Amino acid sequence: MAQSKIHVGLEIGTSKTCMVVGEIRPDATATIIGIGEAPSAGVRKGEIHDPAMVRQCICDAWQLAQDHANVDILNVFLSVTGGHVVGADNAGSFRLPENEEVIDERHISHAREKAENMDIGSDQFILNQELSGYSIDGGTPTLHPLGLTGRTLDVNCHVMHGVKTRFQNSLLCARQVPLEVEDLVFAPLATAQFVLTRQQKVTGALLIDIGAGTTDFICYADGDIVASGCVPVGGNNINQDIISLSPERMSKQAAEVLKCTEGNAMGDQKDGSYAQYTERLGMHDARIPRGVLNRIIFERLADTLVIVRNRIPAEIWKRHGMSVYLSGGTSMMRGLDTLAERVFGVRVYQPASLPAGEKHSYLLDPRYCTAIGLIRYAQRFDDDVTRKSQAGVFGRMMNFFKRGR
Repeated sequence: MAQSKIHVGLEIGTSKTCMVVGEIRPDATATIIGIGEAPSAGVRKGEIHDPAMVRQCICDAWQLAQDHANVDILNVFLSVTGGHVVGADNAGSFRLPENEEVIDERHISHAREKAENMDIGSDQFILNQELSGYSIDGGTPTLHPLGLTGRTLDVNCHVMHGVKTRFQNSLLCARQVPLEVEDLVFAPLATAQFVLTRQQKVTGALLIDIGAGTTDFICYADGDIVASGCVPVGGNNINQDIISLSPERMSKQAAEVLKCTEGNAMGDQKDGSYAQYTERLGMHDARIPRGVLNRIIFERLADTLVIVRNRIPAEIWKRHGMSVYLSGGTSMMRGLDTLAERVFGVRVYQPASLPAGEKHSYLLDPRYCTAIGLIRYAQRFDDDVTRKSQAGVFGRMMNFFKRGR
């Protein structure tokens, strides 16, 4: 009788370190059975700067997740991000031998290998490879070329890669806990597994995850990835702007609270009334004109969204049905949907505000989309028969460490 399987996702974010435990039942349904979370330390803009502090945060989240789920956690799927990660398309083409016309597994394997083997610098490491549809002799794309006839088989692959040593830092922190990493996953790729449906990917979807330190994005058209990347700007940058431009002294906590409770990305920038924050025990009050607060939020978010827009192929915005989907902690900012619609010129879907006073639901909280998406990615990892074997994944990691020495 088939048994359930446990998968665990680990996100080492700028603001929080989160470990999600998912139970995959024999019918392929997934249930979140445990979550462990700790405030992050030693991480800036999604990258590790103090390994000792990061390891402690992982340990804290690990213990809480094990207690919550009542399971022993030994292996994780680890999400990574950073401004150094980029996505690029690479094409693979294979011409069948003269005496062969029917496409078989060998021909498909040759085409895939050429598409996946992207020429990158020695300091770079290929993180994820997502194949698009095949085409035969330049014809209509197909997902299943096996058994069809033709002379030339082409396939495109979206390759996500970044600086090798920065990925190695994340791997080392997890392995020294000690946890084994089953696969590294570019954060927006994991997020998309939870936020976007298959139909949305086919119709056309740009997913933008705005966290504390980074803005990650991934764009789909006809079900294939056409762009992905990371802008090293997030909610913390808005807080820093508020502190530096405020006419009065202000703490990080005050800036965060005022941003979330009083700020509006499309609010009146001439509003002279004051937004005020009283610190605990009333030791210090912080205040800022609402118009100034709104202008700071607008300018930082608008600049970030324009950077993302400029990294998406221009022809994408001409597609009928193209939409933008927001996630991440900063995605709940008031007025952000209207601002994004102005920048992208398409329909924007913003997460609903979390209900006050009700029991917290991680599934409804956009701050946990990446960690939960890792569980969905893990399911696909198991189901993808073309992916390398588990031993191959570990071998790839071992080679990675050897190359990094």
